[in-house]
Amino acid sequence: MGPKEIDRQLMMDYLQGTCSASQLRQIREYLYDIDYRESLENFLREEWEATSAAPQAALPGIDHQYEKFMSRNRPAGVSRSRAVTRKMFRVAAVAAAIILLALSLWLLRPARPGRTKGEPSVQWTVFHNEPGKRQTLLLPDSSIVYLGTASTLKYDPAYNSTHRRLFLEGEAYFIVKHAGRYPFIVRTGDISTVDIGTEFDIRYYPGRPAIEVSVAKGKVEVHSAKEGGNGRIVALEQGKGLRYDSLTARSMVSDIPDTALVGAWRRGILSFRRRPMKEVTDELERFYGVSIRYVQPSLRDILLTTLLDNNTLEDALEIVAVTAGVRYSRKGNTVFLEEIK
Repeated sequence: MGPKEIDRQLMMDYLQGTCSASQLRQIREYLYDIDYRESLENFLREEWEATSAAPQAALPGIDHQYEKFMSRNRPAGVSRSRAVTRKMFRVAAVAAAIILLALSLWLLRPARPGRTKGEPSVQWTVFHNEPGKRQTLLLPDSSIVYLGTASTLKYDPAYNSTHRRLFLEGEAYFIVKHAGRYPFIVRTGDISTVDIGTEFDIRYYPGRPAIEVSVAKGKVEVHSAKEGGNGRIVALEQGKGLRYDSLTARSMVSDIPDTALVGAWRRGILSFRRRPMKEVTDELERFYGVSIRYVQPSLRDILLTTLLDNNTLEDALEIVAVTAGVRYSRKGNTVFLEEIK
């Protein structure tokens, strides 16, 4: 048959204790099917290297837990005297030891969206929008996601089976279906947002320190997803917004004057309240698919409060220019902003 690849996400779910009976049977197959041996050993080595770098607390009753693991996962009627079985039991022993040693750390670690370059990867379901494009998604649990421009959303095959965990880069508005036993979690950079209510908006663009969460209905909890993070950062109710700085780990909660404007970009409405010009033009670039350049860099710091309601690009540029007291010119897909002399 040749080498087979294990499902690494399934192994991680096993470490977190969320596997079903059928998935546990798959774990046993990994341990005893020699075709999975290379992939399993690679996984165990890499996870051992990752976990051994951090201090490990002693696990009480480790010998008892080891024997319990082996008795649960040993196939009925299999003799240890067979050469292949002996080899695979050695792999199983390594797996058991590493799982038991790593368990306390893995229960506290945030889920990771992927692996390093060159490693076998899970077959993610990925949705991506280029600048100027938006789309509406129906998730397997019937939750609805409005995915914004220049944004990416992904989840693994176990979504709605053993978890409801998503990874977002960009902006999205979520209408969550309350069903099943798994919490709805959105991972964005250094934080995870756990839904307790109904509708909320998240904005996170890699390379920018600010992560924003705004609640239109219901309630969410925001947790640290960093190694060594301090758990829950804040609970946000309807009409509250969070601005989290991933560089300083500082957060600021504020009131949202009009919850109807949360996620209003879905309807073509862009709202800005005392935002630096650079943030406004970054949004215009994503929304209209253009490139905006500053003739004088100091213009980036001008604070703007304005609302754009389904305006054309030209109208939006005119409104921003008049509000900021600057002028603009356009060459093809590039817009230039400069001082009025």
